[in-house]
Amino acid sequence: MKVSRITLLALAATASLGLAAPASATDWSWLSNKDYIACLQLYAYGNFQMPPNLSPAQQAAYHEKGRQFCNRTYYGHN
Repeated sequence: MKVSRITLLALAATASLGLAAPASATDWSWLSNKDYIACLQLYAYGNFQMPPNLSPAQQAAYHEKGRQFCNRTYYGHN
């Protein structure tokens, strides 16, 4: 009985996510923009641009600023 309830709950959750997902959540076309992906990777893994003594929160802020720069450069918005 317990397994059937879990299965039913999982199916209901999957169905509701599939129906409620906005179009942008399923749009993966940005992955074909190789320059944009390279920009994101540079800012995600390029810690050489940061001072060495930053806290994790400050590092996350640098990464977020880099992501916003890539979005502005390749798509014109944040």
